[in-house]
Amino acid sequence: MDPIAEALDLYEAGNINEAVNHLMENAKEISEQEQFSVAELLQQWGFLEEARRLFEELYRTYPIDHQIKFQLADIYIDLEMDEEALSLIEEIEPDDPEYVDALMIFADIYQSQGLNEVAEQKLIQAKELQPENPLIDFGLGELAFFNGEFQKAIDCYERIEPHADQFPMVNILERLAECHATIGNWEQALVYYQDLDLKEPDQLFKYGYTAFQMSRYDVSIKAWNDLIDLDSDYTSVYPYLAQAYEEEGLLEAANDILKQGLKKDEYNLELYITLARNEKKQGHIEHTKKYLKEAIALDPSHEKAIEELYSIYEQNDNWDDALKLVEELKKFEPYPEILDWRSAQVYNELEEFDKARNSYEKAYLTYHQEADFLKEYGFFLVEEGKMEKAVELLNEYLKQNPEDQETIEFLERTQG
Repeated sequence: MDPIAEALDLYEAGNINEAVNHLMENAKEISEQEQFSVAELLQQWGFLEEARRLFEELYRTYPIDHQIKFQLADIYIDLEMDEEALSLIEEIEPDDPEYVDALMIFADIYQSQGLNEVAEQKLIQAKELQPENPLIDFGLGELAFFNGEFQKAIDCYERIEPHADQFPMVNILERLAECHATIGNWEQALVYYQDLDLKEPDQLFKYGYTAFQMSRYDVSIKAWNDLIDLDSDYTSVYPYLAQAYEEEGLLEAANDILKQGLKKDEYNLELYITLARNEKKQGHIEHTKKYLKEAIALDPSHEKAIEELYSIYEQNDNWDDALKLVEELKKFEPYPEILDWRSAQVYNELEEFDKARNSYEKAYLTYHQEADFLKEYGFFLVEEGKMEKAVELLNEYLKQNPEDQETIEFLERTQG
């Protein structure tokens, strides 16, 4: 049995190190053509140093063999030995039949260095020489994709779509779906996703999200449930799936999926906040407060949860609990600046006017351009008898809301 076949048997049996050692030990006993195959195999398995040593030996024997240069350059790129890769490929002259392949490797090297414009220039130069070569369009498409130029990537991928089977490492249809979705072409993205055999959680998530944008909540629900069946620890999907159920009017199903998510990730803030929102829609205020408090306990600076809980206290004139909330959270440094404004409101309602004044003054540093704050603080100062400052703030407020006739009339009476 030849060494390559024996190594393959060892590799398939899970004896990977033995397979590699067997190849290296027998490398000098086999033909040079077989050495090339061994080096390729090692490269495919990820043993780049071992593959590099074999290709370097072959290169010393055959210094003008471009295929050996290309393989070795690929390994150098993966090993971040860009200078060595460049020096190899620079040996290939523009009049060489394989110069286009050299240009594509140049593009890989420059892209790995973050020199995307130079990489693109090399690929464009290659395309001028071979305009129908799908490998060049693929290279241009990948470069544009990873550079965030999604429309440009779409143009390239559409040209090579008929040759998609030539690129087994990348699913061209999935790339097209993702590009269209990223730039908001949801309908076209959905068409591509529906043509894919989706078996990976990330694929199913993106498919469900695309369908959600098209208000195809039934499709989203199926895709995201399939995702959970594949990977129930993919906890970021639970709030989205709950929202899809909610859009379909299935609030109980939404709550069930959120509670299922919390069993997988009890520290997921978004799950608590979404669950609280759903409970509030069903009129379950105590449950709403419970989940918001749990979210705030996990992150005392989470402004969204704080504001939701505060608004419940405010709507129910529950100022004692509101006071307890703001004073407890202001013990944490740094706390969200909104708490200065909210504490001013609480103190004002509880007639602790000195504390309210101090809180308004502090909040003014942050919210001096916020219309609602300017009006509220302005009328507080009216009650305090500080008319000059109050008029100044209310005039600032009216610059943003010139249609507020009630405030205009108040100022006219005051100034008159």
